[in-house]
Amino acid sequence: MSGSAAALARRPESWRQDAFVAVATVAAGVFGYAFSLVLSRSLGPSGFGELSALLAVVVLAGVPGVALQAGIARGIAARPDRDDAPRVLRQSSVVALAVGALLLITSPLLKAALDVRSWTSLLLLCAIMVPTTVTYGCLGVLQGRRRFVALGSLLVLVQLAKLAGGLIAVVTGTGITGALLGTAVLTIVVAIGAAIALLPRRPALRVRFARRDLTGVRGVFARDAVAMLGVLLLTNLDLVLARHYLPSHQAGLYAAGNLVTKVAFWGPSFVSTVSYPRLARAEERAAALRRGALVLGAFAGLTAVGALVCAPLLPVVVGTAYRSVEPLVWLFAVEGAALAAVLLGVYAGVAVNDRRLAALVWVVAFGEAAAVALRWHASMQQVLGVVLCGSAMLVFAAAWRYRSVLVPLSP
Repeated sequence: MSGSAAALARRPESWRQDAFVAVATVAAGVFGYAFSLVLSRSLGPSGFGELSALLAVVVLAGVPGVALQAGIARGIAARPDRDDAPRVLRQSSVVALAVGALLLITSPLLKAALDVRSWTSLLLLCAIMVPTTVTYGCLGVLQGRRRFVALGSLLVLVQLAKLAGGLIAVVTGTGITGALLGTAVLTIVVAIGAAIALLPRRPALRVRFARRDLTGVRGVFARDAVAMLGVLLLTNLDLVLARHYLPSHQAGLYAAGNLVTKVAFWGPSFVSTVSYPRLARAEERAAALRRGALVLGAFAGLTAVGALVCAPLLPVVVGTAYRSVEPLVWLFAVEGAALAAVLLGVYAGVAVNDRRLAALVWVVAFGEAAAVALRWHASMQQVLGVVLCGSAMLVFAAAWRYRSVLVPLSP
């Protein structure tokens, strides 16, 4: 047994590590949304709507990285005796370059669809996604090894880099371009540091790309990317649709409300992160799914109540120009909580190569896009209503799919 396998065998599942990931995930979310908050005032609703649409593209472009992380974590959790860090980092580099190239190719389409005013912003978007995708590979290694303290620390560092880029832009008055440039540079630093920390301490280490690296990348896309893309598409689809169909001022208002959705979605995402390696093991699967559903249910209740109570604070935080969003805050929060539950269901399916719920996510995503495009796009309320209906259907489908596991939660 190798050192990593022996360490894994000696180390019991610790609630302290889970708690650290929970705190780190929340902290990372706070730093990530602080990036948007510090820019919301200086950019105004119109400029903030453009930035939010670009950030939605970042999330969607991160899907290959998320899929890579899931595949890496599952493989390492199944065979902890193998030291796959060099191969994993090579695969991550391949995926990162492919994502950057694809964004570059599609940048004219993105500029037209999202009404982006600067080509520089789109080029910087490509530059951000290359190191970001590499960090997903590093996160996969840490998740598979159950090194949750290191995983949480890396999550925080990635978001701190983003926040620092935003603060630099505010101080220098460079707007969207400055924020994206600062984020790109600092994310590169974090990615390089994480990769170096994971590489084995061997002299004269040579990095060579082999054909099996490309084969592994294709396998990751075939297994996981489509499933992950569906969930992340849902978390950002309404923002992109609002940017495209609503007037720029209303789209900016919707983007402010969508911040609440993202907080409610990413805040409890640690549940899926710590559950995933356990969901891949038959003996731990049922307990992990029940425990995850219980925690998410508690978070959903707290989120809804907190949104109702704290709604008047939104204009204080993001600016008085966004005051008209206040009555909708609790609905944005419910949408995020519902999507967090859908994420756990999709992870549970991916862990055992069951793609039925993931396929339904795609069906709902296309249905939402069609409903907004064909009819319900006259106001923020209509767009939000469409996505709430879609998320409610998916939560019901996930509960029905795993009803035999979740029954013990019932009295």
